[in-house]
Amino acid sequence: MSAAAARRLDLSVRALTYRLERVHQLTGTDPGDPLQRYTLPTAAVIGSRLLDWAEQPQ
Repeated sequence: MSAAAARRLDLSVRALTYRLERVHQLTGTDPGDPLQRYTLPTAAVIGSRLLDWAEQPQ
């Protein structure tokens, strides 16, 4: 984990590490792998469109 990445996100290194591990636990993907790192947001956008999340009131 990079301290520079945590600083850019205004997080502690511990918080960033926890969040990345949680993504791994929930999705089974590795945010450290470049291909999987691209796949995660792509799948999130497709999923949100399929569920019409943008159209639902907040």
